[in-house]
Amino acid sequence: MAVRMDAMETSLLGRQRLLRLVLIGAACAADPPQTGAPIRHDLAALPGALDLCGATVAVDDGWLHWIEGPGPQLCAAMAQIAPDPRLAEARLLSVGWTDGRRFGRWPLRQAVLHRQEARLRAGTAWRSEQDLLALAQRVFDDLAQDHALGSFAQSDLLHRVPDFVERLLECDAEPTLPVTARDDLQARAGFAEACLQRLGQMQDAAVIGLAEVALAQTRLNSLLQRAGRPSQPLHPRGRVCIVLPPGETEMIGTIVTADLLRLAGLSVRVILDAETGDILESLRHEADAPVIVSGPRIRAETSGGRATRLVEALQRAFPDRLILQGGLSSGPLGECAERLALFRHRAGLVPLRGIDWAAMGSLSTLIEAGPQGGASCIFS
Repeated sequence: MAVRMDAMETSLLGRQRLLRLVLIGAACAADPPQTGAPIRHDLAALPGALDLCGATVAVDDGWLHWIEGPGPQLCAAMAQIAPDPRLAEARLLSVGWTDGRRFGRWPLRQAVLHRQEARLRAGTAWRSEQDLLALAQRVFDDLAQDHALGSFAQSDLLHRVPDFVERLLECDAEPTLPVTARDDLQARAGFAEACLQRLGQMQDAAVIGLAEVALAQTRLNSLLQRAGRPSQPLHPRGRVCIVLPPGETEMIGTIVTADLLRLAGLSVRVILDAETGDILESLRHEADAPVIVSGPRIRAETSGGRATRLVEALQRAFPDRLILQGGLSSGPLGECAERLALFRHRAGLVPLRGIDWAAMGSLSTLIEAGPQGGASCIFS
């Protein structure tokens, strides 16, 4: 029997796998971050034919850099960059494969520079890898949204949210999803999240009540379901569990997160057990799969909310497992796949000078299905 593939899935067939690196480095006294990250000058001098893109974030005591492109070209660039004496303390924070460019409109030779108030070090030592990954997640999520809003279609889509939500609340006429949100899952995620936040704002302003919010969510969920959803990948690149906290009823964010992760090539299990003990038992049967605890998207969860309490319980039960908290406070819904990849592909703060970039370049030409089974910790 032939397997029917959704249009969103077939759009990924034949797409070139790209390598993505996230680097961090300390500030240089002769070249402080507010005048441009030290690595930018080296990257800008590279040949334009390398087809690389990315963004730089300058922080109080250093910089972070996201760089993406074809594996061999990216590794060749790093072989030129790494020997620079200004990069003696530079570290590789995360490395992994992706099916698409996150910052495709920002060629590396004109890499966008942003400023963020944050520190990479605690005294003379690097902050923990987990803290640095969390910082990178936040700043690059923000940049990705800036990048997406540079697209006219995405901007126009968000402008349609208020009118669309009003029609969701009208019982006598069902709206239709805008074409972009219907056909593009990434755009759909941003549109759905903007609609949920609009509902939360209207409820906070006492314009609508709980019943109206529930009605609008039900109708929005129905429209999303009818627009089509990607199935589990036939050959998954990994497995992840999404857990809805006991008592949480907001499901749209959970559903869209599962769709985005499946589209990224991951096998996803959604766990809806009503008791924490049952959730723990379900996760014990999922080996070392990363866990995302889903949270509300209508508004940020209050301190000590359901998702926070469940994350703490899971961290106590599985101290060596990757457990991430979802919901509005975690970052944009549409970036959840990249956010998870950043943590899954952590590189252990490997020094740039400690990497055989020529060997990595050769290896990257052989890996077409992602990091699984590819190499040592660099591709784990």
